[in-house]
Amino acid sequence: MNLRPLLIAAALALPSSAHAATAWAGVDASTKGYGLHAGVSVFQIPFIGALGVEGAAEKAWRKETPNRYAAGVTLRDLNLPLTRVDAFASAGGEYAGKFGVYTEGGLRGPLLGPAGWRAFVRGGTVSGFGAGVGVELRF
Repeated sequence: MNLRPLLIAAALALPSSAHAATAWAGVDASTKGYGLHAGVSVFQIPFIGALGVEGAAEKAWRKETPNRYAAGVTLRDLNLPLTRVDAFASAGGEYAGKFGVYTEGGLRGPLLGPAGWRAFVRGGTVSGFGAGVGVELRF
């Protein structure tokens, strides 16, 4: 009897080792600027992840570009089987000289203790397209 398919199925069913967070805060550097983000998990969705709210403030690299402020909902801790990495997706409103909407998605993984890295891409009606990396603390 070949147990390989059974072992693969069992491994895929295991949760990832990335830590599900109740709250998080971090710093980012992106193609548009640098800033802070923070959020809190509202409730867990079994076998999928956690739904939460998040806010961000970003100082633009260039003086003529307005700073960006954003608030939205986020789906985090989306398990990527067989890895220590999980995915997230966010959507909400932003202000950068005028109001607009944005979507964001990316990956996050562990560094040391409650600290982890994150990489993201973002598209917004006001801020345009961008990408970045950051470090966050998860509680």
